[in-house]
Amino acid sequence: MSEQLAGRTDRVSIGDLLEGLGRAALGLGLMIPALLALIPLPGPFGIVLGAMIAVIAIQVMTGQTRLRLPRYLAARTIPPAPVAVAIRRFAAPLRWAERFSTPRRWLPLTGRVARVALAAPLLLMALALALPIPLGNGLPAIALTVFAVGFMERDGAAILVALGLSLVALAWTAALIFFGAEMLDWILMAIR
Repeated sequence: MSEQLAGRTDRVSIGDLLEGLGRAALGLGLMIPALLALIPLPGPFGIVLGAMIAVIAIQVMTGQTRLRLPRYLAARTIPPAPVAVAIRRFAAPLRWAERFSTPRRWLPLTGRVARVALAAPLLLMALALALPIPLGNGLPAIALTVFAVGFMERDGAAILVALGLSLVALAWTAALIFFGAEMLDWILMAIR
């Protein structure tokens, strides 16, 4: 696909890109903000990335198998050269993920009914990403990345691993909140 885009001179719409990705667009839509969340960025980026993932989780909850964008966003166009560069950059992580997953393994865990049930952990991971907690983004982002691989490859084992990582991420987030509250309480008592 990157070769096709590199040869084009006209602009490419985001909707056309998603249509070209087909069913993989949903997984890739999860993977991109999850990978970005692994980068320690200052400011409200966690909230923005968490909101993006929450929108995708709601689409999963409604049974969507493809990523849907609002019409005004799908119609937006971008030059083909940056798209080709982005596809080449994401090709290596996708090949790595494909090496560790087995397509169509344990299919009942990747079917439409299972995906609707998986929307709850996706929403919880999106919420954990959105919380402004230092060191709080890593584990939810990793769990979301594994969910994305499971969705793209239709690998039920990856979904099980992602569910386990989600539990660990929720426990880690709860511990960070608890210890942060305890530390704040201790600081406030020391000031008095």
